[in-house]
This record gives sequence, C-alpha cells and structure tokens, in this order.
Amino acid sequence: MARLVGLDIGTTYTRIWTQDGGVVLRCPSAAAIDGQTRKLVALGAEARKMLGKTPQDILASCPIKEGMVSEFDVAARMVRAMFLNKKICSTFNRPAVLLATPYRIDQVQQLAAENTVIEAGARAVAQIPAIFAAAAGAGLRVASPRGCMILDIGGGLSESAIISLGGIIAGRSLKVAGDRFDAAIMNYLRQKRNLVIGATTAEELRVSIGVCDTHIDRGSMTVYGRNARTGLASRQEVFSSEICEAITPAIVAIARNAMSLLEDVPPEIAADIYDYGMMLTGGCALIPGMASALHRETGLRVTVADHPRDSVIHGLGRILKHPALWGTPLEYRLK
Repeated sequence: MARLVGLDIGTTYTRIWTQDGGVVLRCPSAAAIDGQTRKLVALGAEARKMLGKTPQDILASCPIKEGMVSEFDVAARMVRAMFLNKKICSTFNRPAVLLATPYRIDQVQQLAAENTVIEAGARAVAQIPAIFAAAAGAGLRVASPRGCMILDIGGGLSESAIISLGGIIAGRSLKVAGDRFDAAIMNYLRQKRNLVIGATTAEELRVSIGVCDTHIDRGSMTVYGRNARTGLASRQEVFSSEICEAITPAIVAIARNAMSLLEDVPPEIAADIYDYGMMLTGGCALIPGMASALHRETGLRVTVADHPRDSVIHGLGRILKHPALWGTPLEYRLK
C-alpha cells in the first residue's frame, strides 16, 4: 500500500502531513531557480527573502497565486524538493497524496494541481476542498446532520462554506484575503501619507501591528519607503489604527460574501448557523479583532479555531485516518 500524505499548497505556506509524523513541514510557498539550468537555487524562507532582489539569471517567485498553481514548473520543483527534504518520496517509494484545493476551481485548474503533485513524485493524487478540510481540522462535526459554518481567510483566498453530513451544502470563494489586505495597506499609505512601500513591508505592517478593531492598539512601526511626490527616500511612523482603517473595507466584503451563503440553504440549516455561529480559520484569523469585526458585520457568534493556520493540514490528516468524514469515497488519480 502506498504511503498516505496530506498536502496543503497554500498561497503563503505549504504544509505536509504524514501518517507517522503528523505535520512534518510548514514552509513558505516560494522558490528560486536558475534561469539557464532551471535548477533549484533556494527554497522556502530563503527564496522568499530573494523576491524582487535577484539578478537576471535567478528567478525567485511564489508559484501559487490565490490558492492555484500559476507557475507549473516552479511549483513542481518546489514540492518535489520538499518531498525529498522530508524523505517522503524516492525512486521506490512514491506516496499517495490527498491534496487540498480551493472550492471553486475549474477542471483545468484541478488538472494543473494534480499534475504538479504527480510531477513532484506522487504515485496517486486525490483532491478535496480545502474549506472542508479546514472544518474537519478545526473540530467541527462535519459528519453530523447539524449544519455548521466555516470561514477561512488565507493568503490569497477567503472561502466560506456551510457543511452537513460530510458534504458542502453551499460554498463561496472570494479573492480578498491576506494579499489584498497588503495591497490595501500600500494604497492607503500612498494616498494618505504619499509613502510608497513594497508588498513585503506591507505584510510586515499587517503582521506586526495590524488590527481589525479600533479599540485595540498595537502601537506603531517605523517603515522605510519612497516619497510619492519627491521620489526621495522616506521614513515614517505608521500606527495600528491606520492599518485598521486600511483593511476594514476588505473585511466588510468578506463578511458580506460569507453571509450570502444563507440565501442558498434550507431554513433549518440557517437556524443551526444562527444558533451555533461560525468558525474562523486561516492565517488572517490571528489578526487581533478579526473575530469581533466579523461578528459586528454578520451578527453571528464567531469562534477562532485553536490552530487556525494549520486547520487545513490537520483536517487532511483526520480525513486520511477516517475517510468516512468525507461523504464520498476518495478518488485517486494514478500516474
């Protein structure tokens, strides 16, 4: 029997689960390759530091955009290097991989994701929606007839779903998440402060002092950029309240998208959601005040999962151990 492996290739991080080791890898989804030889030069955090700073013959990139494969060759080399690093794949030992993918992707995107993993060395690949895996990993009773609602705010996508009896009753995907928060911060500082910063600096601001509630104060952070008017280098102090103001419109959009699910479910399921509330997962769930901001916009009780960043990969592990959690048999595509 092939070794079973869970794989979550996220926009920001890639995570791997194995039967004997649990979650064995959490690595930034970034790689750098030599433009001439196409060999891997750097992986993960090292490659991420190289973004926007490489010479012409080195190509550093994040091959996953909005939860989907955007650069097939780089993504396959990245995943293969991760497999080899953790001794998951070898010439005589090719794993069967359960892959988490966005809920709303077409067949071409599904095939691209499967081919990426097979090219990386997998013997067989099956796919399930990442939002269902997140619900299982967060501890929701996905096999129960009682309806449960989950919202996952990751790096490239926000996905919401209502789940019952091992299946997704209704689901939504929105391309508003961590990357869009960073873009909002960049636009805000350019308009309000005439300060031009890069995506890496915007992410540092979001992680270090970002808040979603005006009643929370995380202080300030000194950032370096370029003055939009003079073109000269500029140093300014940015406050957490400004980050809150910048990302609030995106949070409102996420909340409205999630609440639109209730239009597509039976009244009995909607009643369950109003009784038990919504589970929040994903890396952006850790921004202080996110749960209270969503509660204010939706009127639902919002609970943050115990380990929101790892909910998807923990869910894949649970499903591999207990396949009955997923209402239908897993269909593996063999190489």
